[in-house]
Amino acid sequence: MDSIEEQLQAMLEEKFGTRPELIDSLALIGVDSVGMAELTLDLESQFGISVDEEVVDVDTVAELAEYIRSRQPKN
Repeated sequence: MDSIEEQLQAMLEEKFGTRPELIDSLALIGVDSVGMAELTLDLESQFGISVDEEVVDVDTVAELAEYIRSRQPKN
């Protein structure tokens, strides 16, 4: 199975047209407030998490991957 980072990069590439690096700012790849609202739905669906208002504090792709990881059920 692909890592969260790899899945997230593929999702962002499909949605915004370019494959981001982990250090890239979400704003740099085109994630604005509308894009984040749409992305939130995709994150909830693909990763089985509940996204809350803290997601607006996330700046980079790596931070978003960590945000996802922190909200997934622990095994």
